[in-house]
Amino acid sequence: MRQTMDVSRRTLVKGAFALGASAVIVGGAVGPRRALADDAPSLADGANAGVQYGFLVYASKCVNCEKCVAACRQQNGLSDETPDRRRITVVANAKGEETSVSTSCMHCAQPSCERVCPAGAISKGACGIVSVDKNVCIGCKYCYQACPYDVPRYSAEAMDKCDCCLGAGVAPGDTPYCVRACIFNALKYGPIEELKEQAPDAVVVASINNPSCLING
Repeated sequence: MRQTMDVSRRTLVKGAFALGASAVIVGGAVGPRRALADDAPSLADGANAGVQYGFLVYASKCVNCEKCVAACRQQNGLSDETPDRRRITVVANAKGEETSVSTSCMHCAQPSCERVCPAGAISKGACGIVSVDKNVCIGCKYCYQACPYDVPRYSAEAMDKCDCCLGAGVAPGDTPYCVRACIFNALKYGPIEELKEQAPDAVVVASINNPSCLING
């Protein structure tokens, strides 16, 4: 299962660059949102209501240093047994030239993981961020089977995935630690429409439930 899903993620990224893109913007369009119980007022009525945030990755600047991966692990307090939330995907073009791309959760417009979760532990909240409530997660792994990007991972505690550092105290819309750690400016975070203005030639991965859903930005 994991090998197949890794290929799907790599195929998605490789497909983006096959379109001649110099960068990739990751993040689904905003869909219906369910606020987490503890944060309901701020998620429902905040300044970022209705705005989808995402990640902009400049492939030409990424050197596979994994500083983003390390910062994510450290700042989110991930245990040694917890898999990486952010990973470096390496793809090669027809000439064999390799490109490194930092990827994490796609924060889909219509998250498959949320749809199949029988416990209601997964929700799409402010800024389009898809989060999991570990106190509600029952560890059934339905989300793992449903996700086309191999995102949900499991520790002894519960399912674990990128939440744009909400659990580490970063407010919705503020810069996650992975982006802060990138010294080469290969990784940026913000409203998708603003990211598209920064990189007009980027390919937007409008991730819904299709790993090959690519739209020219």
